[in-house]
Amino acid sequence: MVSAALGVLLSQWSPPPLLLSYTWGLWFLFFAPVTMAMTLPLEWDDDERMYFLFSAFKRSRDVDSADWDSKIAFWIPLIVKHAKAQGLLSITLRQVQAAFTRNGITPLGLETVVQEMLRRGSLQRESDFTTSITSGWVSWGLRQLVVKPLRWTLGSVLGGQLNLDEPFVVPEVIKEQADLVLQKYQSSPLSSVPLLCEEDVHGLCKDLIPSQSAFQLVLLQLLKDKKICLLQRDGEKLVKFVKEGNVTPIGDTDLGIYELQKSEKLLSERLESACDESTRLTEEAKSFNKAGNKRQALRCLRRRRLSEKRISALQSKLDTVQSILERISMAETDRKVVSAYQIGVSTLRSALKDVSLEKTESLVDQIQEFCDLQDDINQTISGVGTSDLDMDTDELERELNEILQTEEVDLPEVPTGPLITSPQRPPAGHQVNNTAMDMSGILSALPDVPSGPVPAPPAMGQSNQAAAPQAQLALPQ
Repeated sequence: MVSAALGVLLSQWSPPPLLLSYTWGLWFLFFAPVTMAMTLPLEWDDDERMYFLFSAFKRSRDVDSADWDSKIAFWIPLIVKHAKAQGLLSITLRQVQAAFTRNGITPLGLETVVQEMLRRGSLQRESDFTTSITSGWVSWGLRQLVVKPLRWTLGSVLGGQLNLDEPFVVPEVIKEQADLVLQKYQSSPLSSVPLLCEEDVHGLCKDLIPSQSAFQLVLLQLLKDKKICLLQRDGEKLVKFVKEGNVTPIGDTDLGIYELQKSEKLLSERLESACDESTRLTEEAKSFNKAGNKRQALRCLRRRRLSEKRISALQSKLDTVQSILERISMAETDRKVVSAYQIGVSTLRSALKDVSLEKTESLVDQIQEFCDLQDDINQTISGVGTSDLDMDTDELERELNEILQTEEVDLPEVPTGPLITSPQRPPAGHQVNNTAMDMSGILSALPDVPSGPVPAPPAMGQSNQAAAPQAQLALPQ
């Protein structure tokens, strides 16, 4: 009977999502295959080196600092790298021991490594991580939203004692996941919605963070970085992403817009359902009419008319809600424009603080006065020493003519030899006979034809210097 009663209790008990996720993580650790090939260093196959790294630490670092530092420098980056490769936002000592078991041997100093990582901040206890969130602008609902479930899980599973299964947060991995969630929200259509419920945000990034407990850790990191605001209201967890760097808590305006958006979503769903019902009733009326059941066909048409009235009423309400949301959006745009105008006026006022019309006119007059003064000074300077150079122009021209008349002109010498006359061009209108042209003048000017023997051409290879005297000898005297 005891076992039967226990079975009934277990069948009716629904464990929290965090505990289910935690249990699933332990099952995956022991039964699912772990692929560590890409995360293990090359020296993992060196037996001698790994024998040293798997050995226990000295009781104190002062005993052998080189031994201590060498092991710490090996294990801390490897554990963080393993957490990144597996996407683990939190990790336990048992998980670390199982992940780095080699040939059935577990490293003896991993507990010391975890303690050193806690001291350096490479790991954090979940309780310390949650309590490190600064309050102030954070809503009191944060305690009910995230911190309380985490502490409940830790206390119920571990009984308030620390052991091998205590989860430790890996801040570096959580920051990376938080940045990815923020980027995914900013690139999604939901970025235009100021306030979202937790389920919508988790559904947006469920492919990155399927676990609910891990998602809550990411929310804490975003809250710590002042990227979101959290609020729990009427059993609903709300998330507001911070825009333009302005960290403001969730106010009545945000809640009002959220309620309008919920009403719009609800009206849209009901309107779609009513339209589907109207279409279905129309098809049924056609079917009954074809089957000869006119009474049922008229009944379907009567129900369709009621559905159309409901559609009209829902459409009117939906149009009103959408109109209000559109006006709110326009008002927000107008507010930003007015704010930009105010900034522009303030900037112009600051820029023209010491500038006035009278001062500007005075400066222009002073500039003109100094320009006139500079022109007078330049004219005065250019007139120095020019009085002695003023002479009569006529007198200077007479002196130039005298110099030109007395100057000797070098002419070429008159030729003394006979002139060679060229044939004259016939006067205009005189017809020239090309075949009977008188060439006597041209022929008389040519030299006589030599009468001596014609010299023979020089032999091949004979230089021009040797042929030149022979050619001179052959010429007539």
